[in-house]
Amino acid sequence: MVKHIVIFKLTPPMTPGEKEESVRKLKEFFGPVGNKLDYIIEYRTGVNITKDDHCGDFVIDATFASREDLKRYQMSDPHRAAVAAAKDIKKAKVVVDYII
Repeated sequence: MVKHIVIFKLTPPMTPGEKEESVRKLKEFFGPVGNKLDYIIEYRTGVNITKDDHCGDFVIDATFASREDLKRYQMSDPHRAAVAAAKDIKKAKVVVDYII
């Protein structure tokens, strides 16, 4: 199995209100993706509750049966639509994919 972790960190300058709205949009865009693809074993999104500067703001945590399924997810219409919808949100992204 393959674990796919994506952490988004919103990038300044951003007011607290803009940050809250951006995180809400990320949840709105990426949250439903896991319910649209039946080959995803597990799919969660979450908003960080720790407000330290070194912390990310939003996470996608997904599990797939294989690397091929991960690639299918990345190329899927629901995922591509979420990526396109989130393109204007100022953010940095870190991805970790590993075998479990």
